[in-house]
Amino acid sequence: MSLLRAREAAEYLNVSLATLGRMEKEGELTPFRTPGGHRRYSLTMLHEYLEGSRQRSRSARPPQNAQGEKLSYGTVRILVVDDEPDAVELIVRALREDSEVYEFASASNGYEAGVQVMAFKPDLIVLGLTQPETDELEVCKKIKSDSETEHIKVVGVVGSGKNGVVQELLRCGADDCLVKPLQIEELQRSVRYLTSR
Repeated sequence: MSLLRAREAAEYLNVSLATLGRMEKEGELTPFRTPGGHRRYSLTMLHEYLEGSRQRSRSARPPQNAQGEKLSYGTVRILVVDDEPDAVELIVRALREDSEVYEFASASNGYEAGVQVMAFKPDLIVLGLTQPETDELEVCKKIKSDSETEHIKVVGVVGSGKNGVVQELLRCGADDCLVKPLQIEELQRSVRYLTSR
């Protein structure tokens, strides 16, 4: 039986390593362990997970927000934060193609994001970051440390090769982190996964 390493399994499922780890914690995947403690995944296990995921997404259950409550208007609110209008447009278009239940708002900086969190009350934030010291990190930290907003899921989007930003964002409480150039399917799957929790 051919077994894949964690990175290979994440690529096969088109998710980040952080999302793969979360799937394991929540019991959706149970990898094999080598004598050295390394995780290994069979193609059968990954294929079964994908099939189950497709069937769940086709089911007729009403849409829910990040807290598991039924949405009165059948929507999932997504706030897209990025200082590049083209990036915001790309993210909104990609997510709109994936589901009709998403409703969008946008912000171009950390201050606007804070205002939108209070006004728009998003279920998930797609947070674009360029440098470790940006105010978007502070927004993430505040959201995750406040009992009124800690339920909001945060997906960070960082420039390639910015490992320091990825680590800092995860320390601030982000639920997932994607690296540019952004893979549309990975973004769609991450948002779908986090908003179905």
